[in-house]
Amino acid sequence: MANYPRNLLVFEGSVFHVTWQCHNKDWLLNSEFAKALYYDLLLKYKTIYDVIFFSYCLMDNHVHLTGRCSSQKLFSDFFRVVNGCFSKILNKHVGRRGQVIMDRFKSPTMETDDDLMNVIIYNDLNPRRTVNMVHPKKHKWSSYHHYAFGKEDPLLTEPEFYKNLGKTLQERQIKYRTMIDEIIENDHRAPACPYKKDDSYVCFIGNPLWVQERYERLMTNIRVQRKEWQDRHRQMLESRAYYE
Repeated sequence: MANYPRNLLVFEGSVFHVTWQCHNKDWLLNSEFAKALYYDLLLKYKTIYDVIFFSYCLMDNHVHLTGRCSSQKLFSDFFRVVNGCFSKILNKHVGRRGQVIMDRFKSPTMETDDDLMNVIIYNDLNPRRTVNMVHPKKHKWSSYHHYAFGKEDPLLTEPEFYKNLGKTLQERQIKYRTMIDEIIENDHRAPACPYKKDDSYVCFIGNPLWVQERYERLMTNIRVQRKEWQDRHRQMLESRAYYE
């Protein structure tokens, strides 16, 4: 995923998937303190910046989040504040200096509820894809426990696809557990990563036609912005030459 301007990727009401890795892929999230700190910061600031979360999975060196934002500016401000606070407090706690989060976080947006469901399931299965092949129910820091067993989680808002899994909470939980367990039991049919293509992160997740349309619109906006920048730069040079 190229470093395109965030305001060309995220819009009002966008459903997003955010992921980031620790600097140098270090294991800076491997403590309970670090994971609890990041979770608490998400919870503290989500209402202030009008961001809701559908799922999360906090691993030892990276994070996965899905949700919806009310605007691109509030979305960017939210993660600037949360990630900045997290880095400052964690560095002070462990006695280190320097960058905690590697590069810009990735934030592809999604088209439909089915796309969101695929991403949430794939993310909740992250512990299973580690070297230790941990079942999601044994990994404390994820949304799996809410959707599979009904554990209260103040960070989460249930998406529509989950509400459609059954008429009752119990039916939904059973269905979600079944979906996860079937993937684990039939590992050869494990879903492909929905937000990567050829080992690169994608900008948009959805139907190929929708993705192509969004990508073409993105490229058009990039060309417009580049031309505007070139025009401003040329005018600046011409103005400077005039006064010289």
